[in-house]
Amino acid sequence: MSDRTQGRTQAQPSQPVEFPPSRFTLIYESKDGRLCLFEDADGHITAVRADKLA
Repeated sequence: MSDRTQGRTQAQPSQPVEFPPSRFTLIYESKDGRLCLFEDADGHITAVRADKLA
């Protein structure tokens, strides 16, 4: 074994990690329809501008 390869292993191509799709529930939408609040399965709340939901 040469000095260049001693103690080294060949890099294995990494497999992409697959996650299940997230589940969000719409909990509020403003009267003008410009702002929406969503809650995920863990209870985190996210505000989203409706014009970004295309």
